[in-house]
Amino acid sequence: MANAHTQWVQEHLIGGHPALDLANAVFNRRVPEQDNELLKSARDIGNWFKASGLADARQAEAVASITGEPLIERVHAVREASARVFGAIAAGRPPAMEALSFLFSGAASGLAAGSILPTDARPELTLVEWRNPAAVTAFLAVLSVEAFFTLSRERLRSCPRCGWLFLDTSRGGKRRWCSMRTCGNREKVSRHREHA
Repeated sequence: MANAHTQWVQEHLIGGHPALDLANAVFNRRVPEQDNELLKSARDIGNWFKASGLADARQAEAVASITGEPLIERVHAVREASARVFGAIAAGRPPAMEALSFLFSGAASGLAAGSILPTDARPELTLVEWRNPAAVTAFLAVLSVEAFFTLSRERLRSCPRCGWLFLDTSRGGKRRWCSMRTCGNREKVSRHREHA
C-alpha cells in the first residue's frame, strides 16, 4: 500500500481556486485520520498539478520525477501555510501573519530567481523549472499570494464536517458543504441515525 498513489478525482478539486485545492489536499482537516495525507510522493504532487489544470502531462511528469524529500516537505509547508491563512479568513479572523509571511517569502524567492514568469493569467514555469523543487513550491506560494488578494473573503467558506475550504459561488451564498455528494450526504446519514 505504501506505493499506492492518490487518484485525483473532481471531488478533490472543489475549492474554486488552486490555492484552496492545495490547502484541501488532506482527507480531513477537522478530524485528521491516521493516514490523512494525499500528497505522499512527487508522483502525487505531479498528478495533482495535472488534475488541477496547472500543468500539462510533460510538466506533471517533470514534477513526478523529482527525487528526495525536500519537494514533499516544501509542498506540505506551502499547503499548511495556505490552509492557515484561508482557514482564518473563512472563520472571520485575520490571517495568521507568520503563515502569510512564509507565502510572501516563498513567492518572492521564485520571482527573484527568475524561475517564475508572471503573466496576465497565472504565473508560469519553464519545463526546466518544473524539475526544481524550489521553483515548484515558489509557484504554489505565488498562487496562494494571488488568491489572498483576489478571492472574495465574503464567499470563502470552510466545510463544517471536513474543514475543506471553498468559494461559495451559489446564487444565495448559502452553500454549506464542500460537496453535497460527500460531506452533505454523510451529514444527512449521521442525522438520520441520530433520529432513528
